[in-house]
Amino acid sequence: MRGIKILLVICCILILGSCNKFKGNQEIPAYLHVDGFSLRTNYADEGAATHKITDVWLYVDDSYQGCYELPATIPVLEHGKHKVTLYPGIKMNGIASTRIIYPFYKPYIIDSYDFGDLDKLVGQVDTISPSTRYYTSDESTIKFWFEDFEQPSIKFEKTHASDTAMIKTERNDENAWLSDDSQYSGHIWIGDTLNYVCVSTPELPAFSGQGNYVLVEMDYKCETEFLVGLYASITGSINDIELVYVNPSEDWNKIYINLGPSISDNANNALYFKLYIRASVEEGQEANLYFDNIKIVYRD
Repeated sequence: MRGIKILLVICCILILGSCNKFKGNQEIPAYLHVDGFSLRTNYADEGAATHKITDVWLYVDDSYQGCYELPATIPVLEHGKHKVTLYPGIKMNGIASTRIIYPFYKPYIIDSYDFGDLDKLVGQVDTISPSTRYYTSDESTIKFWFEDFEQPSIKFEKTHASDTAMIKTERNDENAWLSDDSQYSGHIWIGDTLNYVCVSTPELPAFSGQGNYVLVEMDYKCETEFLVGLYASITGSINDIELVYVNPSEDWNKIYINLGPSISDNANNALYFKLYIRASVEEGQEANLYFDNIKIVYRD
């Protein structure tokens, strides 16, 4: 009986303690809803404003709150006015486990965002529609190499072992990536006796700095898997550096690929680098591959 009384006393203490815990200023979150980012570019210098921003990285008063897949409704334990910073995030190499803040897109900053009064936060959801752009030359030393297939000739060349080449689509072809700035895309067909293709860029600009991001952005619509890699010219031979195998996509898709580690590993010895795209099909099969808005973005 005495043991039961002691147990009842302990339970009462725990209950009273729990009640006291939630008295006073209970933390009620404000909610921010972010559908997605919009991207603006200067087409002549930066190419098309296509993107695949999949995540938002949230900071409040420069304190990290979390990374959220878009669209996201985010609880924030703040009230009153605070600095809110939204960084656009991507899946590096198309892999969900390698989510990063995209280093060449500017964050969206609200210097004094009002989360509201604590007693009015219940059920309150505010929507933010962030926009972003590339850092400008005044803000950073970002440079671009890009192929948009709008010029008379294209920059991707057939390699010596390739059965076929990349060509331009017809103007406003239904399979091309079309916009106010784009009437053509790059096209590769493989099949029959032309079942292997490898096309590469000319020698790329010199990339300075060890460990810097050097990122490929690529829009594609393909009926078969393809490989993106680098050729590195080292002491009279060509090193073949395979980077990412990209899965087929019936609709236009986008991928971001990091060249930085491979370039850093070979920078001291390589005379130059070339980016390549490679694909093949089995005998009796065929495939169409379309590409557009291929960019290499880096800091000088």
